[in-house]
Amino acid sequence: MIPATIIREAQADGVRLALSPSGTIKATGDGAAVNRWLAVISERKAEIIDALKVSPGDTATASRWWLIHYPDRDPLEVACCPEATHADILERHPDAVAAEPFTPTTRQASAPLTAEDETAIRAWLALIEETDPATIAEVIGQCQRDADARDYFTGRAAAELAKPAPFPDDRRTCDQCANLIARRCQAAKRGEIAASRNYEPIRDLRRRCEGYAPRPEDTDRRPGRARWPELI
Repeated sequence: MIPATIIREAQADGVRLALSPSGTIKATGDGAAVNRWLAVISERKAEIIDALKVSPGDTATASRWWLIHYPDRDPLEVACCPEATHADILERHPDAVAAEPFTPTTRQASAPLTAEDETAIRAWLALIEETDPATIAEVIGQCQRDADARDYFTGRAAAELAKPAPFPDDRRTCDQCANLIARRCQAAKRGEIAASRNYEPIRDLRRRCEGYAPRPEDTDRRPGRARWPELI
């Protein structure tokens, strides 16, 4: 078993492994359970100590990708931007029993990174106040090569960047038009629009119509000919 698996399965058995102030392994829990794990712990002691190390100031423990282990479910892969330390990860995931940096398998991008996606990624990096040119270049380079990285960063940008204001829709339905009486268009009956005199329009279809007449609840009192002169 790898150290992370040992830590996780020991936790599930009621044994918590941690580092003592002197840097050795401290196993706590039910005495019988601790005894069951002593042989495995002794055999893989050095590797388990490395897995348990928490060194917030040590840049070697900082990573963009972390594999987080839990006692009761499958490990979780997490991507971080900016890079996170081991201590950061355990603070963000207090129910984890172990975490280890890893290098994800690269899924090659099938198409070049578009200018639109690159602009969105750069905007998101600016949003999180990432200004280091080397880090920005690394992220863009990774997104050009790695499909999973591209999906992650474009997804963060889509979720967190401010959305543009929706385009104003000035269309109206026939149900909103005062010329619709008993399902028939009175503007068509009067020959004001190009349609049969008995024209029965689709009443809930939004459109621009030169024969539109606003009902009292429409705050824009202009008729269709004034509202959409390009139709004439």
